[in-house]
Amino acid sequence: MVLSPQIDDYSPIISPHLRAETIHCGLRDKVWGVAGESEDRHWRGVLLTTGEGAIETGDEIIPLKAPCLAWVPWRPDRCLRIKAGGVGYHFSAGAEVLIDAVGNNPESADLRILVDRRVIATMEDGSEMIADAEHAFDLIVRELHRPRNGSWNMAMAQVRSILVFLWRLSGIEGVAIQTQGEPSRILQRFRQLLEMHFRDRWGVADYAEALGISHDRLHDICRRELDRTPIQLIHERVLHEARLRLERSALTVEQVANSLGFRDVSHFSRFFKAKSGFPPAKYRETITTSVRDGSEIPGSSYADWP
Repeated sequence: MVLSPQIDDYSPIISPHLRAETIHCGLRDKVWGVAGESEDRHWRGVLLTTGEGAIETGDEIIPLKAPCLAWVPWRPDRCLRIKAGGVGYHFSAGAEVLIDAVGNNPESADLRILVDRRVIATMEDGSEMIADAEHAFDLIVRELHRPRNGSWNMAMAQVRSILVFLWRLSGIEGVAIQTQGEPSRILQRFRQLLEMHFRDRWGVADYAEALGISHDRLHDICRRELDRTPIQLIHERVLHEARLRLERSALTVEQVANSLGFRDVSHFSRFFKAKSGFPPAKYRETITTSVRDGSEIPGSSYADWP
């Protein structure tokens, strides 16, 4: 991951994956347009601590009034408009960022659902959370504009914090618990368990036992809700992680296999080729060539799973 070498204070960073800057509108309105040209998809996070503004499209205006925290999947026709006197922060994040920020833990499944929803959260009664969110946004800006050892990891940790703030403020989990039926709750719990144990090579029976249901019931729920079997979902999650590690790490193929719980590298290679069409080494070579040539990268995207 290459960060921009630009170090001017709080000037915009142009990066394929993450851009962040402060909002200081002074006496004039300010408008920010497209999030970026180098990613197919972008998401934008906005913290407004003073003033008013809006996220605008041709047919919709989403008002923002401080103090508020906003998260919006971005579209090419959207713009962020902050009125004179507005103060805060904003960043735009590509799929690469969300893969790092969401991570692999029990809450990752909930965050994956959150990021593709629009969240506009008021923070009038949350002075402590406002201060925490402001600190997180400020750290992202400072780490990107003055990169040093560990800057990318520090920025990702702050993006993750902001997603958790949004998750808490949105009430999405509480609404889901109240409104979704038992099958949806079981599926959500299955996803959480899968995030925890896919590297342990759990089988369908292990997940069913942890959920306290039969193998057949888990199979029926996955087929009905996602049109995929539990074993397909397990394999897709393992394949997604294998792709990321081959694309973005210096681990050998054998080390990738070991890190994902395969008994040997030949077993991993057979699995990967059957699911992706390429042996692991060939897949990595294809990605490396695409990056070097500047051509479209045929790698995994954030939306691949779940």
